[in-house]
Amino acid sequence: MNILEAKIAVNQVALVVIAAIIAAAFTVGAFKTGTWVWLVAIPLNVIGALLVVVGGLRRRATGGSRGMAISVLGGLFIVGSIWAAFMLGNALQS
Repeated sequence: MNILEAKIAVNQVALVVIAAIIAAAFTVGAFKTGTWVWLVAIPLNVIGALLVVVGGLRRRATGGSRGMAISVLGGLFIVGSIWAAFMLGNALQS
């Protein structure tokens, strides 16, 4: 494994950890504040984390020729979960 592959693997692990933290934070926040629409972030984070894992496995299985787009899509789901939770919450409050 070269240094680039190691950096990609570390970033993928970090994304999965971040997804778990965001999902836990939105779950706790939803129950403490009663903003139940924040629970929409949980499935988006789970899907994002799964896509990151699948992309990483595919990248390693094909020698780096495939799978990166799947991981990037997973990262977009993870980051997009924050946007979706707050935008949906704002839309339902108005």
